[in-house]
Amino acid sequence: MSDPTALGAPRYRSVAHPAKPLVVVGAIVAAVGVLVGLLVAAMGGWSIALGLAIIVVLVGLGWLVAKGPVTVTVTDRAVTVGYPVLSRTISMADITDVGAGDHVNGFGHGWGVRWEGRGKWAYRVGGSMATLVHRRGRLGVSVDDAHEFVEAVVAARQDIA
Repeated sequence: MSDPTALGAPRYRSVAHPAKPLVVVGAIVAAVGVLVGLLVAAMGGWSIALGLAIIVVLVGLGWLVAKGPVTVTVTDRAVTVGYPVLSRTISMADITDVGAGDHVNGFGHGWGVRWEGRGKWAYRVGGSMATLVHRRGRLGVSVDDAHEFVEAVVAARQDIA
């Protein structure tokens, strides 16, 4: 077992899973993908390949919506935010502020990795949100406990000061 106080060990780790409405939407998208793909493939010829492609794409998108978690890890050196299709690491030295809640002030709510406007990104799956302000913009993230996340980032920032 590793030492949780060792340099580089996670101070905070969160795996935020999609909210129930997203699970339902994901299942619907996957079911529609299968239905449409089979209907297209039933036309025969080149439509078989197109139907299979539709099934793969929409079932994959449905899975991503229904099951794709946002994973956030805070270490002494950085905050890493991951989503099945995209991850991002922000150096602790680049973080200028952190807060509980959604302070991205972008286009609004939604799910997944979202561009929210100039320098603003969000990794959303529902639930508690926190915002990191860094030298290149803002990043909103879904976390299990926004206050624990903020405390971990503040403590790590104090250690590098």
